[in-house]
Amino acid sequence: MELKPVFDPKTLNQSKIYLIDCVQYRYVRTDGSGKNSKYVFAPLPNQRKTSEIFLNSTKLWIRCQEVEGMTCEPLKEQTVVQMGLL
Repeated sequence: MELKPVFDPKTLNQSKIYLIDCVQYRYVRTDGSGKNSKYVFAPLPNQRKTSEIFLNSTKLWIRCQEVEGMTCEPLKEQTVVQMGLL
């Protein structure tokens, strides 16, 4: 497994896997704009963390590393249909 530090937030991609504090995450979205931007990451299934994390640009290049060669499919919206029994 080869890791590549993330120095530029413009290179973040929803199909790539990122390692943050020994947990695998996928990039979800960016909140805010300019210097106050927060980058949101969601943990992959079967990880010890279950909640999203928010990183600013400084913490992004300190803590976030891209796992080269690994990708994930972006999550699709799922709808649940409940059927009632008569």
